Amino acid sequence: MATLSVATQTMKYFQLPALFAIRLVLLSLACLHMSFALAGDIAWYRFEVNEDALSPVVSFAGLNHTLDGSDRIFVKEGHFFRVGADGRPGTKDDARVRFFGISFSSAANFPEEKDAQKIARRLRKLGFNAVRLHHLDSILSDSLDQPRGILTTAAYPSFNETSLRRLRVFIDALKAEGLYINLNLHVGYQFRPAVDQITPLMAGEKMPFASHPLHLFEPRMISLQAEYVQQLMRRLALKDEPALAMVEINNESSLLGAWQRKQLDGLTGEYERSLQQLWQKWVLRQHGSADNACKLWDSCSYTRKGVINVKSSESGILEYGEGWVAGMQRFSRRAINKLGWDTPESLQPQYLPHQKGNGRRVLDYVRFLSELDQQYLNLLRKTVRQEAGDLLPVTGTQMYFGGVALADAQQQMDYVDEHFYVDHYDFPRKEWDRNDWRIRDSSVLREGWQSLLQRAFVRDARKPFVVSEFNQAFPNRQSAEILPVMSAVASAQDWDGLFLFQYIDGDRWLSVPDSFGLSGHSGQLVVNGMAASMFRQFQVQPLPTQMNITLAPEERTMLGALRDGVSGGGLPAYLQTQYAIDYKHAFHTRVAMLYGSQPRPLGAAGHTAKLWNEQEMLWSAPGGQLRYSESGPWLAAETSYTRIFAGRKAPVQAVLDIDKFLPAFAEKGRQYGVIMLTSRDTLPLKDSRHMLLVLSGATASTQPGVQPERPKQLINYEGQAAWWTLEPDLATATKPSGSLDGTAPAWLERLPVTLFHASKSKKMTVYPLDGNGVRMKALPDGAVKKKAEGFELAFDFPSPWYELVLE
Repeated sequence: MATLSVATQTMKYFQLPALFAIRLVLLSLACLHMSFALAGDIAWYRFEVNEDALSPVVSFAGLNHTLDGSDRIFVKEGHFFRVGADGRPGTKDDARVRFFGISFSSAANFPEEKDAQKIARRLRKLGFNAVRLHHLDSILSDSLDQPRGILTTAAYPSFNETSLRRLRVFIDALKAEGLYINLNLHVGYQFRPAVDQITPLMAGEKMPFASHPLHLFEPRMISLQAEYVQQLMRRLALKDEPALAMVEINNESSLLGAWQRKQLDGLTGEYERSLQQLWQKWVLRQHGSADNACKLWDSCSYTRKGVINVKSSESGILEYGEGWVAGMQRFSRRAINKLGWDTPESLQPQYLPHQKGNGRRVLDYVRFLSELDQQYLNLLRKTVRQEAGDLLPVTGTQMYFGGVALADAQQQMDYVDEHFYVDHYDFPRKEWDRNDWRIRDSSVLREGWQSLLQRAFVRDARKPFVVSEFNQAFPNRQSAEILPVMSAVASAQDWDGLFLFQYIDGDRWLSVPDSFGLSGHSGQLVVNGMAASMFRQFQVQPLPTQMNITLAPEERTMLGALRDGVSGGGLPAYLQTQYAIDYKHAFHTRVAMLYGSQPRPLGAAGHTAKLWNEQEMLWSAPGGQLRYSESGPWLAAETSYTRIFAGRKAPVQAVLDIDKFLPAFAEKGRQYGVIMLTSRDTLPLKDSRHMLLVLSGATASTQPGVQPERPKQLINYEGQAAWWTLEPDLATATKPSGSLDGTAPAWLERLPVTLFHASKSKKMTVYPLDGNGVRMKALPDGAVKKKAEGFELAFDFPSPWYELVLE
């Protein structure tokens, strides 16, 4: 939709019936989306990757070495480093390291001892150098034969001995194959009042999932978590363990984030009283007495008088103030935003500092929650360091569970962590109903592009930055793009760790396309090693300049009070209006926060220079290694050793244009693909005689119970044009969706495309590779044409892997 002037937007808003206008916009967006999702027919072929038998040409095992004392990780100059042979940090032999990792969840963390080494070798060949041990505590398991969690059903923390033994064996196997571990502490354990002797709930109430957020302020829960950390570290013998690279204290949970999500509004009984008592004590420390606070807040005459817990709905006062005029302004802005129009200047939030009044009360409450979060995290970090070593990097929780204000609670943490998903599953009726779900079939290069670049806004310039969960999961048809795109953007921003979520369902251990699972997802498996090597080997140079954004504590608190962590849009909107910082800056310069401690006036507009031409659809990053086209969309990356194209490009003539790296897609396909070329003989691409080419697209599982075998189809969810799901299984035909648990074999999209490779060589032989990475019959001469400046290669074959040999 074209951008309208403020006057035109306002006129249209008041002239069109609101319901009709909203429906019209949604219909237009749905039609645009359908044109992308339905463009071209997909030709499928069967292709399954044999992770246990990968040939050297498709294996990236050479990136790793067995870990020892010289590989201990510490933080220096805002990044992760190894201590080096002298075993001491801060010396000349320190060596920087990036982590390209993958998550293991629940039962997958405890493979049988005979399988541990096999799994570690798989991961090494795929290019990984780290494993995130996630959801260790979520399932209580007494079984000594098939444990699914590290805790038993006895009082917390009681450990399953088989789980401990298997996990230690697994860590040793990973260590031998050069893979570090990222240990997660509190993820899913749900405290039980009667068993764990914690504060009881009200009659009829249930403990929330993972006890969020009660475990962050109830004293006995906190004490038990510290005991869990001590016992876990000791029982796994993790003191000064070289393979232990980092620790996450608390997955996706903070008090500030809970307040922003209205979870604290529903507190009752002793938990409500306990939090209110903590708030009252904080007020006494800050203001001397409740009367002093009440006078400052100017709220003693209201029903909300006194020092009682603040509801998240009261945050609206910070945007426009109180009263019916402020209410109309809020309503009008939301309505205009739903129509996709820009917010008129008269309706922009005021971002007032609120030194007194009820706005000050809201800000005080956010500070109070932040300090409680900080106390919890500091205690657990101290416990971790005491048990595992004083170099170990530790983080608190993910930044979007609190937003930029969470930085104050995490001042003592060693690195910053975040999550990022494209097209996460939506469950219209019941959470995690695997036969009733839907997706948008969207792309990180279109719908997810702005959100990905905005992740740079919460990075702390003083600390490493890690995205410990990311994915664009099956059956999204653009899911192969997420790995190279994340590697390219993270490299340009000079981030420090990427962890794909996740490897496999540990209850089944089947390599099939399966929701978030990588194992069996052929379209992602074939690109994984190249994406890993590009990121880990610093092939894409970091952008040459860095823009540090300094926000005063008052600004961070205000954004937290405005619930930035919920929508994710509060900080970007604030930076845009106050400092003219756009998400596009993160494509042209490294971006980070310098969390200043000195207050300064708010609301002063910035004068940040734009680094791009608004009229151009093609973006070029400084240094020329990355290019992005809005019109495709597509992203191209070119380094000395690897080239990437991901996205779609309009078909061109058989004779390629001057930019010979860009592909020419045939009209019969979707004109979409992920294309990666890398050197396999350690020489730069311009000199390489031995290369690996990947052509990847959509991945499908098999429709069970149908002969002959065929791919499972993506269909509209209950006839809704903008939503997609898999055709129902025969066994559950009454449900709207096929299961997220896929059925083998896997199928890949065939990519009819023409490429050009510049070379002075006289001859090139191209071998398609099978699922083991072993050569099949070479492509015919007609598919490899010698040109004056190189070779024109025409592909339309049932393989994603090709070995290129030059004479």
